[in-house]
Amino acid sequence: MKLTVVIFIASFLVFLNNEKLKTQSENKVQQSIQKTFLVTFECKSCTKRNKFSISGTESHTFSSVEFPLKKELKEGEYKMTYWQNKVQQIHLPFSVSSSSKNMIIVKE
Repeated sequence: MKLTVVIFIASFLVFLNNEKLKTQSENKVQQSIQKTFLVTFECKSCTKRNKFSISGTESHTFSSVEFPLKKELKEGEYKMTYWQNKVQQIHLPFSVSSSSKNMIIVKE
């Protein structure tokens, strides 16, 4: 009788663990196939002595960026930060979606 209970409990725990792993795998697959969009960052007055950072759903940091910068980003909310000659010039939010033209003006 005890052996039957132990086997039942072990089988039940294996089943639960299997379902948990299956759910985690499905979530990872769903995240990896999330659509990306081409985003263009424009800056007419930016010099080459700069640093540019994007943070949000994914993060990227660039040194000495030449604009226009084109980058594939996943849909979501982001913040961009621009430094020129080691001084922060801009820190603004932006969003990437299918309903916007995904053209970001860094600095005029």
